[in-house]
Amino acid sequence: MRASYSNLVLAIDAAGVSKVYKGAQQAALSEVSLKVEAGRIFTLLGRNGAGKTTFVRMCATQLMPTAGSIDVLGYDVVRHAKQIRDLISIVPQEGRPLRALTSWDHIYNWLQIRGEGKQTARDKTEEILRKLELYEARNRPAMNLSGGMKQKILVAMAMATDAQLLFLDEPTIGLDPVSRRQVWSAINDWKAKGGSILLTTHYMDEAEMLSDYVVIIDKGKVITQGTIQELRRVIPQNIRVDIARDGLDIDALEPYGSVVDTGAGMLRVFTFESAVRELSELALGRNLAFTVSPVTLDDVFVYLVGGGIGDNQNGRD
Repeated sequence: MRASYSNLVLAIDAAGVSKVYKGAQQAALSEVSLKVEAGRIFTLLGRNGAGKTTFVRMCATQLMPTAGSIDVLGYDVVRHAKQIRDLISIVPQEGRPLRALTSWDHIYNWLQIRGEGKQTARDKTEEILRKLELYEARNRPAMNLSGGMKQKILVAMAMATDAQLLFLDEPTIGLDPVSRRQVWSAINDWKAKGGSILLTTHYMDEAEMLSDYVVIIDKGKVITQGTIQELRRVIPQNIRVDIARDGLDIDALEPYGSVVDTGAGMLRVFTFESAVRELSELALGRNLAFTVSPVTLDDVFVYLVGGGIGDNQNGRD
């Protein structure tokens, strides 16, 4: 099925999309416009409550937009929800496998529900279980599996299908580093076969490793978007210096570049290589701990939004 949609230019085309939940004092999303190119991994970054999950759920026809329009694989989410559902697959942020079913049963039965023949369903089930290293536990009920293995069952169910578009809402949350990389490999394999992916994640290394394009959302609005390389250039300075605050006045650092209070008693200075020596001498002279490193995607996020990506917000995600 995937090949028949390979000529699509856009997997998702959202124009002026807003969502206001009943009883809410502010919009979960406000006039968001995004174009997700087919065959790419498109990532949404934002703090808790920024609106990422709301956008995913609207694209997956689980929520209706309050205003604006969204086309998914050429279909309008309001008028053609059934057609869209036949072409997508989703890993929800807070999904849970059924306790009594085995990992094999989850995937095999899901594939049959989606119309696969018995042998094809068996083959695909075995393939994805082996890829995510769940095969040895294929006959164990989900209630007897670790939290990470349960999460991988949900990922396996979504990725075993021939869907055109995959929605991954925090797919590696709770996974150990090895399991995360197994999921990354499966995601890249999916893309290599022509699939499109909309990903949300709290892990900056995950976003940098996988993304073709990134959108940063805060308080329901798009702050910036671009490739990883383009986003790194948002910060004029290409070096960051983290210095222990410990009584240090922000004003003392401002001559060297842009200063951000990252919390946990640290100040971050975005600066140029020419100023690194002076900053190092300043820190050493006051006996303050400091580190020097290149600018990362995490830095871009902190620079634009402030605070950490996991900071809790009062809004709904």
